[in-house]
Amino acid sequence: MKVSMLAKLVESLPPEDRRLFRRIFRLEVAVGRLKLPKPLEGWVRERFGSLGRVQRQRIVKVVNKVTFEGAFFNELRGLRPVEAGKPVSKEVFMEREDCAFCRPLEMTPEDVFGRVKGPYCVSASNIAKYDRWHGIIVFSEHNPLRLGEKRLEAWLNQAFQWFKRVAKADGRAVYPFLLWNCLWRSGASMVHGHMQMVAGRTPYPKVEALWRQAKRYEARYKSNYFEDLYQVHRSLGLGFQYKAFRVLAYLTPVKEREVFIYSWKPKSLARVLNKVLQVYGKLGVESFNFSLALPPLRRVKGWEEFPYLARLVDRGKLEEKTSDIGGMELYAASIVSSDPFQLAEKLKAAFKG
Repeated sequence: MKVSMLAKLVESLPPEDRRLFRRIFRLEVAVGRLKLPKPLEGWVRERFGSLGRVQRQRIVKVVNKVTFEGAFFNELRGLRPVEAGKPVSKEVFMEREDCAFCRPLEMTPEDVFGRVKGPYCVSASNIAKYDRWHGIIVFSEHNPLRLGEKRLEAWLNQAFQWFKRVAKADGRAVYPFLLWNCLWRSGASMVHGHMQMVAGRTPYPKVEALWRQAKRYEARYKSNYFEDLYQVHRSLGLGFQYKAFRVLAYLTPVKEREVFIYSWKPKSLARVLNKVLQVYGKLGVESFNFSLALPPLRRVKGWEEFPYLARLVDRGKLEEKTSDIGGMELYAASIVSSDPFQLAEKLKAAFKG
């Protein structure tokens, strides 16, 4: 199955699943036409395989009508030439004397309540903060791609401990958010592996917007938005359940190969994350963003049913000079070249193994 065949797949769904898809998503298939000058034809054949697929391009436009996320899929985008620099040297991933995170106890500040320490990591306070509470989990190893379930579990556990320390220090900072920018394509300023945690006295706006949209959906349809979103993805072959987690190859990704994961129970999150990252590794993903929106640190009216919501997205090859984010992504819709159906097959195989 390919995303280019999504319209036919939707039409073949059982009536209830088709109705649910149309409740949440808007689907349009557009055909882009162009004329090729003779001198360009040879290059087009070599790059794209045929003239016809370029002269008539099929663009699948998917919009989430609840959240207004939109993704436009065109497989030709992945075949276009991209300017790249030199291959990245392996020395980049080796410990360095001038890396502050390689000597975190000496070269990083600590939070006012001290450091959180555990296997494979130690916490620090971010020297240039996003919010009043902004901490870092500094990995013990310089190479951020040295992963594994034990390491992931340790990093996540210490991040959760950091949130608990914040809650004791500031009873009003109840809205937690965890992020991991892995390597420079994802926005990381340091090669050395690290996660970041923030806790706000008010919800972070994108998380709050999603939750308000989900609550409006529930009020209108008397049904849980996240569960209906999962059911749509499951019916299309894009979603599956693993323990208490729902795993989706997301149909309106913010960018390439986005995975959308949620659960009301965080146990086994490290295992789920490890399996997804193993798939990423096999697909050649080198730089990615991971985020985890968590329920409030204490009971807050209206937020009682908020899940643990994780998202991962591929940010491209390390040597590429071209940014993966442009004006369309910032102000209009995400332009995507990867196929969520291919990603779903890889994910399902990994979780069965």
